[in-house]
Amino acid sequence: MSSMRVFFGGTFDPVHIGHLRMATELREILGVDSVYLMPCFDAVHKKTVTSSANRLDMLNLAVCDDAGIQIDDREIKRNIPSYTIDSLVELREEVESESLVMVMGSDSLLDLALWKGAEHFSGLANLIFINRPGVVFDEDVVGAELSRLGFTKACALGEMKSSSKGLWFQLSLTALDVSSTEIRKAVYEGKSIRYLLKDAVRQYICDNELYSA
Repeated sequence: MSSMRVFFGGTFDPVHIGHLRMATELREILGVDSVYLMPCFDAVHKKTVTSSANRLDMLNLAVCDDAGIQIDDREIKRNIPSYTIDSLVELREEVESESLVMVMGSDSLLDLALWKGAEHFSGLANLIFINRPGVVFDEDVVGAELSRLGFTKACALGEMKSSSKGLWFQLSLTALDVSSTEIRKAVYEGKSIRYLLKDAVRQYICDNELYSA
């Protein structure tokens, strides 16, 4: 398989089948051995409800039987508020000249330019944006914004295998309309969350009384 490091970050509060399905499809489409999930320690742009230890436990339970999905816990180990730029700099040093691909939802496009160090992202990694249900944007506007940040649109996804950084591509995957917010709400209201996440994660939430208060 081609040599690429593919990752996407998030709070994963909790990790659910939508996250896992997206990682699985990305692995198959990009032809890599694994896709890495990178939980943040303390998100700057989004408040976390549970501790980083709880969220990491749930991630490990979710992927323990799937070699195609790996956990990159560097931001939790860093133990300070999470900035993507810091992880990108570390990852670029690790993969050297290989292709580094950061994946994010299309909703993140709305404020990407406001992220710390966003002007340096194109010199460190490629970007893939996944279309999210209910999020509609003008590709010309997005393209112009990414161009200002130094990115060039890839004509085909395969270009990212031969380019280590600086490309962006928009991709549609199976749109499972599942959200961590709705799962937390269901737990709080005493409703079932079965089939929205792995059984081991659901049991962990129950055993540790997460999201219920």
